[in-house]
Amino acid sequence: MHNQLDRLIWRRHRRLFLVAGGLALLGCFMSTILSLHGLPHSATQLVDGNIQNWNVYMGAYFSGFPGWIVAVYWLAGLLIMNQDLKDNFNQFLFTSGFSRRRVYWSKIKIAMAALFVIAVLTIALEYGMLWVMKPAGVGFHLAWPGVLTSWIVGLLSSIGMFSLTWFAALIVGQTGALMVTIVGFTLSLVGSSTISVNILRESGVALNAEQQAWLMGVSFLVAAIILFVWGAALYNHLSLEHNGEYLLFPKLKVPVYIVFVVYVTSLSVWGTDGWSLVFWFLASAIFGYCWLWRPRLGEMFHQWRSRRG
Repeated sequence: MHNQLDRLIWRRHRRLFLVAGGLALLGCFMSTILSLHGLPHSATQLVDGNIQNWNVYMGAYFSGFPGWIVAVYWLAGLLIMNQDLKDNFNQFLFTSGFSRRRVYWSKIKIAMAALFVIAVLTIALEYGMLWVMKPAGVGFHLAWPGVLTSWIVGLLSSIGMFSLTWFAALIVGQTGALMVTIVGFTLSLVGSSTISVNILRESGVALNAEQQAWLMGVSFLVAAIILFVWGAALYNHLSLEHNGEYLLFPKLKVPVYIVFVVYVTSLSVWGTDGWSLVFWFLASAIFGYCWLWRPRLGEMFHQWRSRRG
């Protein structure tokens, strides 16, 4: 039964994985070509001394972990769950006798295996191209601290991004709203890491660049575990009853609302005064209410006027 389920899931999504792999490889190929093309004639090394540090290496001409891999993980988590919900593939599996728990974790297993292969091939392509195509006289000297940190933290970050889009696609039932939600949240993550580090520094916890990199990787891992486990619990109650609604699980409105208000308000904590904090709290509270409950303000106003009349 396990092998049969795995084969069904693989056949369902193999084209997606092939396209994702092709996108990652093509993007990495073009990025590497552009990096080599932009290499000045005076350059003697592709990698500087920072590769000796236990930190994610991102140089001018070489990145220890290609960003295309993170993008592919992000996209795969979004498309796998969303497509299966829209095309009723989940219902097909459920009616075929497979338990929801087994279906959920088998999907994650297949996705993680396929995406890991894509990551390995993409890394091999980047490293191999730089080694073979670098100009004569230009060194390409690597060191395990920077390479291992780039691989581990990069992979954990990729899994974390997969879990974010995976979970969002599980609970949001409208494709357009899903895209707006997950893109907005992803963009907000760019600044949230810096804000978190500054808050820790003000609290007396000073982290160097290496510690910040590993903290980010561990944070993504913890977030992925929480979202995968929470998603498994929700998946057991998945039904077609609320298809087409913003949230497929109406009981999540209050938790999502609280998380949204706290998250948006926390982004304004650093570098703002008390009034700005109050403003962002009220703005997020009002926007979150309108976003999740979508009150018909015009209709409510007319009802209020009729009651007064």
